[in-house]
Amino acid sequence: MEDRTFRILSKELQAMNKHLAKRKVDLESLLKEEKPKVILKDDSEHVFKKDELEKLAGLLPEFMHKRLRLPIYIELSSGKYGRGTGRVSGGVECRVVRKVLDKDDNGDELFIYRPDIKKLRKELPTTTQHMFTF
Repeated sequence: MEDRTFRILSKELQAMNKHLAKRKVDLESLLKEEKPKVILKDDSEHVFKKDELEKLAGLLPEFMHKRLRLPIYIELSSGKYGRGTGRVSGGVECRVVRKVLDKDDNGDELFIYRPDIKKLRKELPTTTQHMFTF
């Protein structure tokens, strides 16, 4: 890809992803907070629903609460994965998504399709976010 085009696309993606967290926070820490939140790249706050965090805690053994970093990103890239396909990465993150979607697969990477993305976002609206890539 031409350098100038790449720079332009990179800036567009940065603008599209300003809703993402500057730093993810582990579930264990968030459960202890009165108002669980993360700071976003645009310096605003994203607040997690406490009942949603408790739902996630119920899906995992307690020793994994420290390893689940939130929010869970659903990576969208029509160029890489095809239109309507999302990718979730990370062992604990994939474990949670598989439980919510009732899938049997194993591994540190999971590809999900539009109906599953819709269901996942409905079940976990504050603890999942779309991330755009090219």
